[in-house]
Formats: sequence, C-alpha cells, structure tokens
Amino acid sequence: MELGSIGESLCLCVWPYSTHYEAVRRRLSQGLCTDIVDGQWTDVIHSAVDELCEHFFNGMDMSPLPLRTYGTTLQQEVWRKVASIPRGMTVSYGELATLAGHPSAVRAVASAVGANALNLFIPCHRVVPADGSVGNYAGLPYCTYRLLRMEGVEIEWRRNVPYGHGRRR
Repeated sequence: MELGSIGESLCLCVWPYSTHYEAVRRRLSQGLCTDIVDGQWTDVIHSAVDELCEHFFNGMDMSPLPLRTYGTTLQQEVWRKVASIPRGMTVSYGELATLAGHPSAVRAVASAVGANALNLFIPCHRVVPADGSVGNYAGLPYCTYRLLRMEGVEIEWRRNVPYGHGRRR
C-alpha cells in the first residue's frame, strides 16, 4: 500500500499496482494543490500503518482516522456510502447507486468507486458486481477475493475476471 497525508488527515491509501494508481495520484495532487513527496512519515501515516497491521495481522476493524478526500459531488456521495458498508457485507454497484441516490447512474457510481484514493479506509472492495463475483477492484481481483474472505464473505473467485488483469510495473 502507498499512504499519503495532507495536514493531519490521511488522503491516500492505494495499491501501487492498481489500474487507477497514476490517475488517482494525479487527481489528488491537482485537486489538493500539492506535490506528492515520497518518504515523509507523518503522525497520521504512522497511525494508518498501525491500523492496517491490526487489520491484516489480528483481524481487527480499523478505527476511524481523519480522512481527506477530493472528488466531485457524486464521488463524495458514493464514498460516504461505501464507507458505511459494514465489515463482512457487500453491495452491488446497482445497490450502491440506489443507496447514493443515483439509481440510474450505475456506471458513474462504478467510476466513482474506482476513483477512491483511500482503499481499505473507504472499503471499496465491498462493492461487487451483481453476479456475486469478485469483479475488478483496483484491477486486482485477487485482492478483492482475499480481503472479502478475510472478512468472512463467501465469494466466488475467477468467475469473470482473469488473474493478473491489473497494471504491472
């Protein structure tokens, strides 16, 4: 995971190998009017690392951290709804579109999910295709599968997405 902060808020938590990695970093840098500087550890990044370790190694739910997002009104609405999906639960893109108040905008809602710069803290892996497959979360379907299995969700692997579909370095 790549983590980033602005002020005392976490603004970036992305998989460096994900499909939207470069676009998310560019949009965030431009939207927040800042350069992304590698290697600077802030208090909130230390807290985020602690939360991720507790989550992955001890199965604990992550405690809320101050988050800073940047996006359109639709993206912000979608991310708020995604953040409210409980651990161990999933919703389809269509269900999420309805929850976000845009039932006819499933594709726009799916794009908003893909633009999420705070993976795991805004748990977009909990949004799956209507057929119940893992989909193509961040271009890394195996991550979706493992994250959801870790949360106790029964989900089918490799129904419609080939392994390794994401961007390679």
